[in-house]
Amino acid sequence: MVRFSATVTVQYDTPFSPFCAAEFDKSLTWLKESGLDAAEICICHYRDINLESIKKMLQSHGLACSTISTGQARVMEKMALVDPVYSDTQAAQKRLFEHIEAARILGSCVTIGLLRGCGYDGDKQDQLKSLEDTLRPVVEKARKERVSLLLEPLNRYETNLLNSAEDTAKFIDNMQAGDCMSVLWDTFHANIEDGDLLQTIDMLGSKLTHVHIADSNRHFPGYGHIDFDALFERLIEKGVSGYISFECLNKPSKETVLDNVGDFIRKYKKRLKK
Repeated sequence: MVRFSATVTVQYDTPFSPFCAAEFDKSLTWLKESGLDAAEICICHYRDINLESIKKMLQSHGLACSTISTGQARVMEKMALVDPVYSDTQAAQKRLFEHIEAARILGSCVTIGLLRGCGYDGDKQDQLKSLEDTLRPVVEKARKERVSLLLEPLNRYETNLLNSAEDTAKFIDNMQAGDCMSVLWDTFHANIEDGDLLQTIDMLGSKLTHVHIADSNRHFPGYGHIDFDALFERLIEKGVSGYISFECLNKPSKETVLDNVGDFIRKYKKRLKK
């Protein structure tokens, strides 16, 4: 069953939410009133986080947590699994362990996006091997806790590691991690790296369990050139289940996001019921 979520934050502001961290409760009210099913929550660290309180707040609004967004630690705490500048590999692993424990409590997945690092100049296969080595303990932790990891392909301007959906799917296969790791596919990054988006959905098949939606310019869907009607038709046709989550910038304006998410969801929920 496809469900809908959107990015919100509890500690530090993010350009992917129309609400600041201090407005977390307000953001949950908006999610529910807009017809969303869950919150995709940005968490940097756990020094000031009360997970039980967050869980109760979600429950009081009738919301789930789709996944924990983990990228803030890369910039704010200089953590990464493979990166010559953000080089604290053990700290990044430890943080992912904490995210997995939090996900077990919240009943969510854990996203691995920018926290993997940008890589560096040199042999890409060596870097992928390093990423595989550093991820293995994380995968084992996820298996133990029965938490799903979402590995996100990111475009070449943000990292040189796992840019395309195809490369990401192959990486998961090579790690033999398909029992606890799948692909988080972002339409903004895919528009740069994947060519035919509909064929990419076909290629990913059951490995596709979470979709980030933003238009080609990272604006709200409908303000770029991605054909979301065709994209949703293919997702429905292929029986993709999991979450479709808004991760667009507050463009063309914050008001556009706040006012249009509900109508967007209602339109596609009707199609899903047919």
